[in-house]
Amino acid sequence: MRACSILPVLLALFGSTLWGCAPDQPEYPEGRAEADLRFLADNLLEGRGTPSHGLDVAALYLANQLRAAGWHPPPGGDYFQPYEVGIFDPAAAEIRISLNGIALEEGQYAFMAMGLRPDETPVEYGLVFAGHGVSVPEEGADDFQGLDVDGKAVIALHGAPWELDPAVIHAPDHGIGKAVQAGVRGAQLLLYVSEEYSAGFEGTPGAEVDLINVYSHSPLTQLIENARTSAFSTPFLAIGSDVFDQALASVAGGTYAEFQSRLRGGESLSGDLAASISIEIDTETPRGIANNVLAVLPGSDPVLRDEWIILTAHYDHLGAYEAPPGEDGIFNGADDNASGTAAVLEVARRLATAGPLDRSVAVAFVSGEEMGLIGSAVYAWHPPVPMEQTVLNINVDMVGRSDGTAQAVIPGSEELFAKAVEMGEKVGMTIHPDQQPTWRLSYFTDSYHFAKNDIPAIFLFTSLHTDYHQPSDEIDKIEFEAYGRIVDVIGALAEYYAKGGTLPAYERPPWFLTP
Repeated sequence: MRACSILPVLLALFGSTLWGCAPDQPEYPEGRAEADLRFLADNLLEGRGTPSHGLDVAALYLANQLRAAGWHPPPGGDYFQPYEVGIFDPAAAEIRISLNGIALEEGQYAFMAMGLRPDETPVEYGLVFAGHGVSVPEEGADDFQGLDVDGKAVIALHGAPWELDPAVIHAPDHGIGKAVQAGVRGAQLLLYVSEEYSAGFEGTPGAEVDLINVYSHSPLTQLIENARTSAFSTPFLAIGSDVFDQALASVAGGTYAEFQSRLRGGESLSGDLAASISIEIDTETPRGIANNVLAVLPGSDPVLRDEWIILTAHYDHLGAYEAPPGEDGIFNGADDNASGTAAVLEVARRLATAGPLDRSVAVAFVSGEEMGLIGSAVYAWHPPVPMEQTVLNINVDMVGRSDGTAQAVIPGSEELFAKAVEMGEKVGMTIHPDQQPTWRLSYFTDSYHFAKNDIPAIFLFTSLHTDYHQPSDEIDKIEFEAYGRIVDVIGALAEYYAKGGTLPAYERPPWFLTP
């Protein structure tokens, strides 16, 4: 990506006569959104890591665009909602982990400390065995049923009662999904056991192994106020079957292979073990400041103006790393989530010129999403407008790769989904329901903090893809024509409810658990 890709932003801001240039106008009306997207995904912003200079530049840009569009700072506040974070670098830390009294050596585990600040250690948790650690009641599988995991470390073995797709990383039958299911039930750690982490493993590991290994060695941003910011900020420790056999077979009553055989035979294996795990981390954690960007547009109806619609998108991504010569080390995040940020910004401009709004509307561009929904947690804990007066959340995340369709993840509100479908039909955009319902994507996106407060929330996105969380998530892969229609859908949906449309009913799904 070239730095001169900032040119479309300047053209959008100052007009096509800049330097005597008169480029052809796009065939769709979302030229401003494209310009915003190109700016946010430019190398100059260095991947918008939390915290970083590039993130600050993006925040300043977004705040001033909202100001120029006529949006106001929240009552008694500012366009910026700052919060303090600490940076935990595993490479600079001394980590001591003891499993049933046996010290684990470096190379015997992969540890993601998300949700556990070093200054909170040492910690010690009792162990509870949860078989495969799968909870998918729709498929007749719930290893957590009747199991008390609150305050404990959950042991979950690799696998499920069905064949796994090794390319999937968010599914409930993989480690990350199992960590979420443990975390929402109050567990303090997931101890994930897989032969893929054993010394001398000769097979082909699944995609999640590479992801977990990267995260376990990468600097981690943690909220100083409270490191447990979301359902998926559950500390995660992966060990091999060999380590399990060495440390736990005697107290568990069987080896890893024996337990896998019994689970495949249909046995339900769960219960407390007479063992514990302890973790201690010695390191310095430099601190920094990151910001959410907030703005409001007050409604005019004497009654409905006290009801708030919240538009959200995370504007952060993964930052950058020092890549070898000739390789790209910047995670520009064009789709994730410059696309959603630019879409919400364009919708904000349209709402400002849409005539009087009955309900009040707020925009929250949140940061720290990639580190565990940090920014949206800060918003929910310190809302600039009362959460009890918030009646709807429209969250936009990864909407740049459409094939003419989009997905609407809406747990608990068929009425909201039906309205999204209706708005899509008007602009030739097919809106599908959640295509991966057992993945529980609501746990992984910023709408989580609204849904957990029983606020109807819609999360719009197009799809996951092979460029997800890779430097290859670049601007040249955005499908701008379809993207323009998605912006239209979001805008129509927001305007319908802002202008007094009947609010959707919400009923929390039985599976949606919150600690």
